[in-house]
Amino acid sequence: MSLKVVLAGGGTGGHLFPLVTVAKYIEKDLMTKGGAQFLYIGPRGAMEKEVMTKNNIPQKTILTGKLHRYFTPRYFLDIFKAPLGTLQSLWILLWFTPDVVFAKGGFASVPVVIAAKMYNIPVLIHESDAIPGLANKFLGSIANKVIISFERARMYFPKSKTVLAGVPIKEDAIDGDAKIGRELLNLHKEAKPVIFFIGGSQGAQIINERVMLILPELIKKYQVIHQTGKSHYDFIVSQAQKQGYKIGHSDYYPIAFIGEELKHIFALADVVVSRAGATAIFEIAANEKPSILVPITNSANNHQRINAYEVSKVGGAVAIEEANFQEHLLLHTIDQIVGDQEIRSKMQEGIKSLYFPHSTEQIAEELVTLAKKSTAEIND
Repeated sequence: MSLKVVLAGGGTGGHLFPLVTVAKYIEKDLMTKGGAQFLYIGPRGAMEKEVMTKNNIPQKTILTGKLHRYFTPRYFLDIFKAPLGTLQSLWILLWFTPDVVFAKGGFASVPVVIAAKMYNIPVLIHESDAIPGLANKFLGSIANKVIISFERARMYFPKSKTVLAGVPIKEDAIDGDAKIGRELLNLHKEAKPVIFFIGGSQGAQIINERVMLILPELIKKYQVIHQTGKSHYDFIVSQAQKQGYKIGHSDYYPIAFIGEELKHIFALADVVVSRAGATAIFEIAANEKPSILVPITNSANNHQRINAYEVSKVGGAVAIEEANFQEHLLLHTIDQIVGDQEIRSKMQEGIKSLYFPHSTEQIAEELVTLAKKSTAEIND
């Protein structure tokens, strides 16, 4: 059979990359005979356009309104966006006639999922975090299947249609080679351990600030790979140079954005310092790396903090909240992890327990099953 899939979601790389990862697997490994067609429906944004264009997935933009927990002037605008986005989605779905919708969740998915249900098109939603947001709690009640990544999230969805399957990890993030990583960065010294600071696709200001504060102390013991985010890169480089560090030649390697080389940098790293978004956590888990997680204080639903503590509960990471993320504690924690093989081994085992190596395949197969079941019911 041929398969037509709508992909819905957006706003962050964590919402977009799993959609693309599953789509590429379906196209390459599940539907080689009958073929598969994909269409992304979501908000108009630079990241959405970049990701879909790079992966040759056609896209249609719609209006998407956000569900607010508090009063904001945007409330009056957003309250009209969702209905208008639903009308746009109805027209797009009528034109594309998909067999199934794969929604990453969040406010960007709401109009598409509502429109799909009006046409009786089956929907699978994916929840990455340990606690879902308002949009996903609602979408979970009307979706045909819900995939969760943390066991804790199960309590928020109907048990009969909820499956624990983890987060699809893009090929760029796994099975790297440390030797290739060293060559890519011209990083030749092997005597010093490598600390990898990563702040997500946009970078993280608080992580950037702490790296600058402790860089002299870090460089004495470690090689530092620092993903700054595109908008922060020039400032960080200028700050490092003011401290006397020649970029790429002083054991300090700042990078604005990390793409296909990510897996090789993970392979190279001894410790990872990261935000606590679900995609970042599961990429770290896939690489079995000891980590320090710094959740965003004001993340929606406090989900990053809960993600971080779910990982720390199984011994997979050290969680440090922003208020406590000071230079002395950060240095001490890095030294403690690097200096104790037993601690590193326990952390690797702990975070490995959260990783689902077949997440992509399982979600893809669930989508195909939903589509086939729907087709059979129509034919009957």
